[in-house]
Amino acid sequence: MRFCFLCFLAFELAASNAAFAQRQEADHQAPIDPAKAESDARAIVAEMLAQTPTGDSSNTGKILIRDRDKNEREIPARFEIIATPTNWLSVYEALDSTGKTGGTKLTVIHSAVAPNRYQITEPATAGGTNGTVRELTPEQAMIPFASSDFWLADLGLEFLHWPKHRLIKRDTRHEKACYVMESINPNPVPGGYARVMSWVIINGPRGIVHADAYDSSNKLVKVFDPVSVQKDDAGQYQLQEMEMRSPQTKSHTSITFNLPHD
Repeated sequence: MRFCFLCFLAFELAASNAAFAQRQEADHQAPIDPAKAESDARAIVAEMLAQTPTGDSSNTGKILIRDRDKNEREIPARFEIIATPTNWLSVYEALDSTGKTGGTKLTVIHSAVAPNRYQITEPATAGGTNGTVRELTPEQAMIPFASSDFWLADLGLEFLHWPKHRLIKRDTRHEKACYVMESINPNPVPGGYARVMSWVIINGPRGIVHADAYDSSNKLVKVFDPVSVQKDDAGQYQLQEMEMRSPQTKSHTSITFNLPHD
């Protein structure tokens, strides 16, 4: 099974050709019936959450963090998908400079019938032998992973679990015809997301090709984009790099994956 970090969380991109692009343009022009905006959005979200892996997979890569002064810090990382009969786990682990374990580790436990669960393991303190494991609520997951611009809630696509979604319009993003979907958090934590606007592919796999997150003051907090894809030997497209930007702090983080065919 080919591994694409977060591909089972709907970040996988589909191939396109000229005929498909023409069909996308037609979709772009078609209006959305306001009466169906919420019901169609709920159906799309349900479809995305139903996407589950068929087996285990793992990969390595790197997290590159750049602050507002353009200082860079690179962190080796390991990513893993674990499928079980009742749920599936996505694991994100920051490694040390030699590629060994021991850094921050996040495990997101996904279930079709229950909310996400977030388990974070912090590095052992001086003199300690084992890291501390904490289980966080979705509200508590609005914190950075390994000091990056990706929050734990981002890596779990937590906004898809919010109760209110609606389709706003059709648009084209990264040469893909998309629904623009608004997701509302009824109880945002201070500094957390109150609203997310996501661009979801209309035709093909329900991939997210762009997302903007806003706080309760309607200030833009995060901007997500997949920035690089590569085609494998089977002709399938896999995400090679994705980026999260934080306009308020002027920092951004990219995650690059070591794809098997590289």
